[in-house]
Amino acid sequence: MSVEPSSLPKRPGSQDPDDLATGAEHAANAVGIRHQAARIIEAVLADTAPEHGRARELLHRQVAAHPGRPELALVEHLAAMKAVAGPVDGSFEAAELPGPDGTSGA
Repeated sequence: MSVEPSSLPKRPGSQDPDDLATGAEHAANAVGIRHQAARIIEAVLADTAPEHGRARELLHRQVAAHPGRPELALVEHLAAMKAVAGPVDGSFEAAELPGPDGTSGA
């Protein structure tokens, strides 16, 4: 069996240098994402709707579990909300939310 050159993955060194972000650009993008995640978290935690209380509680736990990393806290929170919501109706209030370590939070 022969391997066509086009079927082989490109080696990192063979990429066009203009397509690669510099370290400074990468850091700026990370700071931008971190800032956006922090603003989203602030907005969610500022929501006072009683029906969103459990979601706020979980998000607060994720923020505490990932100090200085709001983007990671937000990703973990969204993944937990998706897992809890399930495919039926998107409601997560009746479900038991996991704690910061993934175990039962109740």
